[in-house]
Amino acid sequence: MLSIKKGYPWIFWPSSICDTLPVNPGNKLLSGDKYFKLTLEYILRDSSDEQKTLFTIVPRFTGLDLYKNKSVLTVTCEDKADYIDINYIGIENEKTKLVIEHSPEVFFNLFINDNLIHSLDLKGRSFGKSDSPHLILGAGNFPKNEFNLNYLDVDFLEFKLEDETQVVSHHKFEEFIFDKSVDLTDNCNFIHKL
Repeated sequence: MLSIKKGYPWIFWPSSICDTLPVNPGNKLLSGDKYFKLTLEYILRDSSDEQKTLFTIVPRFTGLDLYKNKSVLTVTCEDKADYIDINYIGIENEKTKLVIEHSPEVFFNLFINDNLIHSLDLKGRSFGKSDSPHLILGAGNFPKNEFNLNYLDVDFLEFKLEDETQVVSHHKFEEFIFDKSVDLTDNCNFIHKL
């Protein structure tokens, strides 16, 4: 299990560690022009009324913010950002499975516990194009930026990233080396402490 404490987020950005080490850097799937399916299983440990961010894909901000009575899914496309209110508020100490499935210029789908919560039509639109996207877990931004941090106490049980044909990165957070979670696919797509 990856236990993230407020103020100490982790990041999925394997190409920043070494662009040539991962054969297929998983973060490149999040570039906006590729299919991906991202699965996160987690347990919230934070019941405060403050705004909290479960994850964000940057630099083109896409993420899930949790509030007291609702959540907001932000999906940033080339033309604008969509802010989607959803009824999911997250239940403390309960295991939750979140899946995002993206098909370029077709859809951006959010599933929670195997239920389709929202489908964003991307016909004629491009989701979050970036040469070096990265995913932050447990915060809305890098701590050094000192804004939109929205820290969260959360335990991640699983992280899985797939393309159309295979699992590109898979973490069960059972083995860590030097503050890096070991990728079960042997692709060296580490998740590491910020």
